[in-house]
Amino acid sequence: MINRNALRTALTAGLGNGFAFITGLADGQYVALAVLSVSGGTYGGSIELGRQRLLGTVLGSILLLIGYECLKSLPLAVGLAITMGCLRLLGGALGLKVGYKVGGMILVMGWLVHEGNLATWIPLRFFWTALGVLLTLLSLRLFWPVRGISLCFNRYADLFRDLHHTYLTLAARLNPSEAVAASPSSSYRQLRATLQNARSQRPAMLQELGNQPSRHPATLLLNSLDAAASRLVTMVRGMERAVPTARDPQLVARLHRAEADLLTCMAQRLLLWEAQLRVPFGQSRPPLQPLQAPQSWVDLGSELNDPVANSASLDRLERIAARLLLCRQAEQAIRDGEASWQAIMARN
Repeated sequence: MINRNALRTALTAGLGNGFAFITGLADGQYVALAVLSVSGGTYGGSIELGRQRLLGTVLGSILLLIGYECLKSLPLAVGLAITMGCLRLLGGALGLKVGYKVGGMILVMGWLVHEGNLATWIPLRFFWTALGVLLTLLSLRLFWPVRGISLCFNRYADLFRDLHHTYLTLAARLNPSEAVAASPSSSYRQLRATLQNARSQRPAMLQELGNQPSRHPATLLLNSLDAAASRLVTMVRGMERAVPTARDPQLVARLHRAEADLLTCMAQRLLLWEAQLRVPFGQSRPPLQPLQAPQSWVDLGSELNDPVANSASLDRLERIAARLLLCRQAEQAIRDGEASWQAIMARN
């Protein structure tokens, strides 16, 4: 099935080939090759791939000219091997990754195929490569735009949506008598994988934020959201380990009820976070009102002072205390995240 990215890439490559055909210049196939290799899915990712490809082209061309003139008297295998070794050393110093492939192809093809017309082949190769990179970046900005910023925030929105369903499921386990609509929930491993996937989108986003991306409001907000998400996901692991028992004294049941009310309240709050992160950056705002904990949770202090609580076993009370501590930490993570979010957007 053809998706938007594949269709955009095909149209851009076709446009580049059409332009090359109209101009009548040689080696126009390098436009399509550049488009196919640079189309990384996001604007930021394509910027990095384009930079790597252009650097590899320049470095490979320079080494080809120097190596061919200075080492052509040596056996072909020796001269080409020495030049490839220089490419590896200089490329490592420049931080090249995928650029090695481009530089290596230029060395091999220039030495073996185009040794008689390097003066014309190298400029044409660089021109078509630069044109392909430019067309790809323009297509990503103008035709079904794919920005790393929006993609990264959407990944975190997906995570908060999954946390919403998971918290509702955790609350339902504490109130088995209440009918709760079935909804997909995620385990700690699944949530952790979603968090790692969201973090993997950050390099593409940073490429779009200029020379000082660490100071950009989007980066600051993302750091705050990532810290809150990490604490909320870690809380799920602790809750999965401390599973409540089916039989509890009356007071312990009230403690569980307060815990379930807080989990439900936090789940609804995370749903608001998801909705705000779906809108374009700059328009997203944290909830206007601070998180209001349910009254049952606010009154928890007096409940814990009731002597009836001692009727439960020590092991059960320790497990309840651990769960309540995890809930408090999750509540504080949401409060801290919203306070930081509000401060960042106020300065923007």
